[in-house]
Amino acid sequence: MEDFEAFGQLRDRPAPPAGGAPPQVLAPPRRKRSHPFRNLVLLVFAYFALAVATTVQPIALPLTPTRISVPFPGGAPLLFGLPDRPFTVLVIGLDRRPTETGASRTDTLLLVRIDPRSHKAAFLSIPRDAMMQVPQGDGSFTRDRVNTAYVYNYSSKDASAAPKATMATIEHNLGIKADHYVIFDQRSSEKLIEALGGVTIDNPRDFGQADYSDDDVHVVPQHFAKGTITLDGYQAVAYGRIREGSTDFDRIERQQRVGSALIHAAASPSSLLHLPSVWGAYKQTIKTDMSMRQAAGVFSMLKRVPDGSLKTKSLGDAAVSCNQCTAALQLLDPVKVQQIIDEAFGDHTSGERAAGLLVAAGVTP
Repeated sequence: MEDFEAFGQLRDRPAPPAGGAPPQVLAPPRRKRSHPFRNLVLLVFAYFALAVATTVQPIALPLTPTRISVPFPGGAPLLFGLPDRPFTVLVIGLDRRPTETGASRTDTLLLVRIDPRSHKAAFLSIPRDAMMQVPQGDGSFTRDRVNTAYVYNYSSKDASAAPKATMATIEHNLGIKADHYVIFDQRSSEKLIEALGGVTIDNPRDFGQADYSDDDVHVVPQHFAKGTITLDGYQAVAYGRIREGSTDFDRIERQQRVGSALIHAAASPSSLLHLPSVWGAYKQTIKTDMSMRQAAGVFSMLKRVPDGSLKTKSLGDAAVSCNQCTAALQLLDPVKVQQIIDEAFGDHTSGERAAGLLVAAGVTP
């Protein structure tokens, strides 16, 4: 029996290789262990990483203009610490001369309304010369240009005093409460535009200024041809500042055009390559009451707004000259104001409230 079993084992055993070396006995293959918990963790991590990444930069579908993003639980407001409702940011542009310090003229007042749920946004410009009731340091109000609120309430000890007074002026006269503010110096914004590689705009008419100067010393002639043009930082600032042969209302439209182009440039995937220089320019250019997380959220939400869902409106279309005023002030027609704000914000209450407050403030024609 032992010989038979040995014979069987020898018969089934592979022949030894030449040279007489004993054959190797292969161990049976080990079964792979499954790790369902580990795989679940990796899947969840990958989902959240993709959700965060596409919240900041949606992925473009090949051969289509469509961009998609993975939904983040709780939405972008939860991710960035912003309200889960339509909210407003006041953008204040200062036209400061290189030699000026302290309080500066407010050249641009722009309300940015963002609806994070519908991915819609609106730019609403306010003419700097519009007459409103402006708060004073003692709590009283005086009728003056809306842009004087910044100068009257400027404090070297409290950087938020001037912008908050401007926010209070707009809420008092128009009923629009700004949740946050952003301040930028038009000249320093040149660095931000340069960091993004410039902006491309559709210029509706040919214009320029042969003796343009941004410091009242050095003259750099500027000319902007009609059609699609690409501007570097210096040119983009000049495009929004030139007063010769135009009105303040025309300048508002030009500034909105540059702002929209800046958002479009930042929405490009190539903007990621400029991130270090953009961050450096942002720190030098922008002053705001928002945290870096919130500011990134506002920027991200604007990038997600399709071109057709971004409205640009100006209360300059409701302004008329104040004939009885001693200075060149503008009065806002309440009927037109109501129409413009309703169209910008997409509701029928904001405009009505603004019209009523302007009439009550005594700053209408």
